[in-house]
This record gives sequence, structure tokens and C-alpha cells, in this order.
Amino acid sequence: MSIPDQKAALRKDLIKARPDHQPTASQYDFMASAIRERTPKTAFQMTAYLPIRRELDPLPLIERLATFPVALPRTPKEPGPLDFRLWSVGDALDEGLFKTLEPPASAPELTAETVVVLLPLVGFDRSLFRLGYGGGFYDRTLELFRQQGRSVTAIGLAYDSQRVDVPLPIEPTDEVLAAVITPTAVYEAKSQD
Repeated sequence: MSIPDQKAALRKDLIKARPDHQPTASQYDFMASAIRERTPKTAFQMTAYLPIRRELDPLPLIERLATFPVALPRTPKEPGPLDFRLWSVGDALDEGLFKTLEPPASAPELTAETVVVLLPLVGFDRSLFRLGYGGGFYDRTLELFRQQGRSVTAIGLAYDSQRVDVPLPIEPTDEVLAAVITPTAVYEAKSQD
């Protein structure tokens, strides 16, 4: 079975297993504290996403971290990096390519040299490889940010049930995350539990 086929099989089961509820207030507090501990001491901009398919909602974290405006992605029509635009609660949102909500093209662009990227995932493994939806948008975005010379901290947000016990099938373009934060745990390269 090819790597894309292996990923597709895993993806279906992991999406189906997502919980129907968001984390509790105390779990969001834990997650926000864990993110705060991993943010740079210098000025930075944070990116997030608007959840789809029962993904963990990052906006309560952004509120707790007081990092509005936050940069949200615009999905390109062709496979490529995401176009991050600044957004605050109450700002307009357009319907995107996959019926996602996204800031309009007229919103200010993300220009920060230091970026903390909060990203969704379908699954993750002990090595902090991420299984996404298969479009490669986030992998291309992280690669572009690094090519631009930006300092990037990529943190996956997930439910505990999204961790897989076996190594994910990976491709050369797959990016490793700095950490994955769930409602009850923090996974980093140095912590293999």
C-alpha cells in the first residue's frame, strides 16, 4: 500500500474518533499555559485556524493568550502555502475553498519575523509527525516561512485520542512539530510518553 493510501486509511478512522465536545474551561486553561511556556520571549505573531470536522477550537486559547489579532489561513485554489491574514473577533470572514471561513484577501498580511503556528491535525505520532487532511498546505507553509528566514514554532492542537501508537507513514515533505498540546498532556520531542 502506498504512503498516501496508508495515510488515507488512518485519516478516516481518526476523524471518526474525534470527540463531539470541546475541552472544558480548565482544560483550555492548561493548554493556554502550555502554549505560553513555548512562546518566544521576543515579539511574535500567532496563527490559528477556524475549526472544521470537530477539530479542537483554538479561539478560546487565543482569547486566554490575548493574542488578537491572530493570523488565520486563506486556502489557495492550487496546492501551495496558506496565505495568512490578520483577524480579530467581529472582523468579516469569507467562505473559503473547502467551505471554511477565512479572512478576506483585503485583510492585512502576516508580516512577523517570529511566528507561533497553532495548527490542526488529524493524528500525530511519538516523533511529532502530523497527519493532516492530505493537501500538504501546512507543510508547504512551514517550509516557506523557514525559507523566508522566519523563526517558526509549530504547535499542533489535538485531542488525546488523536495520538497514534505506531509511527505515521511519512514523506520527505512532512514537517515535524515542536510540540503537540492536548487537553491533558504536552508532547515534545524530548518527552516520549
